[in-house]
Amino acid sequence: MTIDRPKLPIKLLIIEDSPTDQLSMLDAIKKADLHCECKTISSIKEGLSHLKNTHFDLVISEYQLHDGVALALLTALGDTPIIVLSELTDESLILQAISAGISEYLIKDSTYLIILPVMIQSVLRRKKIDHEKHNQQIFIDILRDSMVTLNSTLELDEVLHRILDTVQQIIPHDSSSIMLIENRVAQVVLSSGWQEDILPAILSARFPIDNIDHFREMYTTRAFCNVPDIAHFDSWVDVSGMYKPRAYLAAPICYRDEVIGFLNLDSCTVNHFTPTHVERLRVFIDQASIALHNAQLFHKAKTLAAMEARQRLARDLHDSVTQTLFAVTVTTQAILKQWKLDAYSVGESLEELQDLTQGALAEIRTLLLELRPSALLEADLGDLLRQLCTTSKGRSRLRVTFHSRGKADTTPDVHVTFFRIAQESLNNIIKHSRAKHADVRLIRQMGQVELVIVDDGMGFDTQSTKPSHMGIKIMQERAQDANIALTITSVPKSGTTIRAFWINKE
Repeated sequence: MTIDRPKLPIKLLIIEDSPTDQLSMLDAIKKADLHCECKTISSIKEGLSHLKNTHFDLVISEYQLHDGVALALLTALGDTPIIVLSELTDESLILQAISAGISEYLIKDSTYLIILPVMIQSVLRRKKIDHEKHNQQIFIDILRDSMVTLNSTLELDEVLHRILDTVQQIIPHDSSSIMLIENRVAQVVLSSGWQEDILPAILSARFPIDNIDHFREMYTTRAFCNVPDIAHFDSWVDVSGMYKPRAYLAAPICYRDEVIGFLNLDSCTVNHFTPTHVERLRVFIDQASIALHNAQLFHKAKTLAAMEARQRLARDLHDSVTQTLFAVTVTTQAILKQWKLDAYSVGESLEELQDLTQGALAEIRTLLLELRPSALLEADLGDLLRQLCTTSKGRSRLRVTFHSRGKADTTPDVHVTFFRIAQESLNNIIKHSRAKHADVRLIRQMGQVELVIVDDGMGFDTQSTKPSHMGIKIMQERAQDANIALTITSVPKSGTTIRAFWINKE
C-alpha cells in the first residue's frame, strides 16, 4: 500500500565568472535531462554566502575566479561535494586540489561539456552510497545493542519500553504504540508521543481484529501496513481526542505461527515512511517479537501461584529461547541482503552481533534456571560456570576465558554457592573493575573443588574497602554457610583474584 514519491530536483550551485561558460554548462545539464535546479553566480564571495544560507546537493566551480580560487569554498561546503573546472592542466595543481578535498577535477577541453553531466551523476551517486553506508552502520550498531538490551531482561514493562525506545532510534516518527492481542482483540499496552490527556482513552480502547480491515489483513497475512496518506485510508479508526496522523506504518508482532500484537508508528508528514524504513522495521521486529514473547511468559509465570504452573511455563520459555537463534539468522540475512555496499564491514559487525547474541542467550538460560531451582542443582557446575562466562562476554566488552578440569560430588548448598560466587564476581568485574580480560578456572578432584577468578582490572584496597562493597559481604556469608574457604586478593591498578576452596570432610 504505497505510492510513488515525486523525484526532487538536484540543487546545483554553479560558480563561473564567464557568462558564456555559464550558459554552456546550463545547456549541457538540460540536454542530459538531469532534473536539476541550478543557481549560477560569478564569485567566491557569493558562493560562500549562498553555502551559508542554502543547502545544495553539488557545487560546480571554476578553479580561478576574479576574487580567489575554488579551494576557498571547502570550509563552507560541509558534506556537499564539489567539482572544480579549469583550463589548467598542471598535474601538481590537480593533485593539490584533490588532496585538499575536492570531489572531482575536470579540465575544460573540447569534450568537458559532454563529460560534465556524467561526472555530476557519478559524484552524486558516490555521495548517496557513502550516506547509505553511514546510516546502515548506525542501524547495525543500534540493532546489535538492542539484541543485548532486549534479551537482558524478562520484565514485560521493561521490554515494551525498550522496544519503543529502539524503534525511535532506527525509524524517526512522531508517535508510536504497542498493541497486544487476546481473543482476537487488540489493546494498546504502551504508547509514546501522545498527549497525557488522551492516554486514558487510548489505553482503554479495544480494537476487534475482525472488524478493522488493516488489522485483520496483518493478522491473517503477516504483511506490513504502510499508509503514505491517512486521508486516503478508509480503515483508520478514530479514538476520541486523538489526533489523526498523516502517515502510518504498522507491523504484526509474530511468534512462531501466532500474531501476538502490533507495532504502530505515526508521522505528521505525508509520505514519511520509506521502503528502507519498512525493511529496518522488519529486521528489528523479528528480534523484538522473541523478547516480547519471552517476557509475556515470564510475566505469566510470576503471577501464577502454583509451582507446577510456574515450572510448565519455564519449560515453554526454555523452548522459546531456541527461537532467538532463528531471529538472529533472519536478522543477519536481512542485513546482508540490504547492505551489499561493503561486505567486509558487514561481516565484522555480524561477527560481533553473533558474540553478543550468544551472551544474551546464555543469560536467558540462566534466568530460566532461576525459575526452576531444581534445574540449577541438576546442571553440571562446569556447564553453569561456562554459561555465566558466555553471558559476561555478551553483556560487555570483557574477554572471558574458562577452564574446567575433573569431576567431584558436592552437596546441593556447595553446588549453588560456587555458582553464586562466580555470578557475583563476574558481575562485579563488569560493573566496577574496568577489566579487559578475566580468567575463570574450576578444578575438581577427589572430593575437592577450587574456583579461581582473576581479572586485570583496576583492583582495590582490601584493607580500606568496606565489607559490603561490591557484594563482598554477600559472597563471604554464602561461602561461610557452605563451609567454603573464600579469599580475595587485590591491589589497586593490579587486578583482583578471588579463590574459593571446598573439601569434603565427611
